[in-house]
Amino acid sequence: MAELFPRLRHVCDLDAAYLREYSGLHDEYDGTIVDLSPAGVASALAALGGPALDDAHDEAQLAATENAMRTRFGRIRQHRWDPWVHIEALDLSPYDRPYDDEAVRVRARRRHLRLWPDAVDNAIEALDELSSSVAGMFLPAARGMAAEVRADDGEDGVRALAALERLTAHLERAAREAAPAAGLGRADLTALLGCEDRVPVDLDELAAMADSEYARMSDILDDAAARLDPAGADDPAARTRRLSARVRADHGDFPRILADTQAQVALAARFVRERELVPVVDEACVIEPSPPARSWAAGRVSWTAPWETRGHSLFHVTGPSPHWSLDDHRAWLSRFNRPAMAVMAVHEIGPGHCSHALMMGKVDRPIRKTLWSELFFEGWAHYAEEMMWEEGYQDDSPLYQFGMAQEAMMRVVRVQAALGIHTGALTLDDAIALFERKAFLAGPAARAEALRGVWEPTYIRYTWGKVLMRRLRDQAKSAWGSGFTLPRFHRELMAFGSPPVGLVASAMGIGPAPLPQPGPGAPADQGSGPA
Repeated sequence: MAELFPRLRHVCDLDAAYLREYSGLHDEYDGTIVDLSPAGVASALAALGGPALDDAHDEAQLAATENAMRTRFGRIRQHRWDPWVHIEALDLSPYDRPYDDEAVRVRARRRHLRLWPDAVDNAIEALDELSSSVAGMFLPAARGMAAEVRADDGEDGVRALAALERLTAHLERAAREAAPAAGLGRADLTALLGCEDRVPVDLDELAAMADSEYARMSDILDDAAARLDPAGADDPAARTRRLSARVRADHGDFPRILADTQAQVALAARFVRERELVPVVDEACVIEPSPPARSWAAGRVSWTAPWETRGHSLFHVTGPSPHWSLDDHRAWLSRFNRPAMAVMAVHEIGPGHCSHALMMGKVDRPIRKTLWSELFFEGWAHYAEEMMWEEGYQDDSPLYQFGMAQEAMMRVVRVQAALGIHTGALTLDDAIALFERKAFLAGPAARAEALRGVWEPTYIRYTWGKVLMRRLRDQAKSAWGSGFTLPRFHRELMAFGSPPVGLVASAMGIGPAPLPQPGPGAPADQGSGPA
């Protein structure tokens, strides 16, 4: 287990729920809930910083994470308007994954449950900037957490449920009475996107990148469509729409979706292992329905964390609501069509997130084994989808190519939606229509994607991170010449864990030194675009 020296411990405290689960900091944070009241967050922010580290890369990564915490919780005040910060802190479902003996996990869960009343009071005090749309988005997750309280929890459970009712009432009131979400604005959006990764942020350049990437993936989609339906060449656009409808209808009921995805995990792992594309691949991930607290996301992975030595990863997939109409039910399941889930298995498990976490477990430096750049790890997983296709994965059929391109186009639309919503160029309804028109989504699936952009504008990171990963690969090819191989690139890339993307080229010896670190909470340096 990690020995967190004070400066690292202070940065972890602000993200304790995430790092307990995803880095495996169980000794430090199991059975605890960090104080996320306004005063608690202010105290945690004041504790950040300390003596510089001897290792330049570790110092740069830790400083970048400190800057991210100051931006997220100081400048952007995330704990004041984002219910997930608090719901994640309350969530008991991580104790269900077998990372330790059951008795150990049961005791930690009980200690955690006893803290719900105080944590809910802190959450209600903090959440004074809720918007109606974001509050409504997280109401099902808050209500669903009641299912995590068991009959044998006794009085602890009774008190916890009473506290949860207070939080739910607070969200319900905001959903009825609060104003709709306002965009962050250009300055705060730029600061948020650039606070951690030491890469220049220019929103116009990001928009141009999105347009270019959408066109590139459209060409790949059209090529797959031509292979699937050569006779439709007289009207390629109509052919793509027709095939998209056919592909999206290619799914079974929800239990069949889970079983099919489990089979795709094994297929992808075998391909990665045979070609030695990465040093370690996760072959033990279990696919199961999302626990109630995580039902806000279509899918969410809980991997075997770097500091853990036992257990297996889980990939949670959210089924349709029983309260939906038959049309909405079908539209939701279409999101999990077979080609899309083949791509998702690559992204979430192998060689994507779960395999990445296993590779981080081989890193021997605490900072690199503990801290995550979201731009890096989502960029890596999205990069892996296309890399697998380039290497010939499922090349006996164009369906993987079709699904990969569609998923990529949907993530490009995320960039366009987030930029539009947070600069005032798009309303929520505009963003929903954008996903319907350009990302082949319908009904609740399109609305869920647009709402996520209101709440989480950093979901730009999927496309942006993939583009940056491909640029790093190009830099490695240029620097290494005949010594370049894909396994070597992936091995050396992953040796740094999940670092700020702007640190990677210099650390690998394939590019220049990174940009200077912005000041605490300051906007990112305005360069010529993503590097």
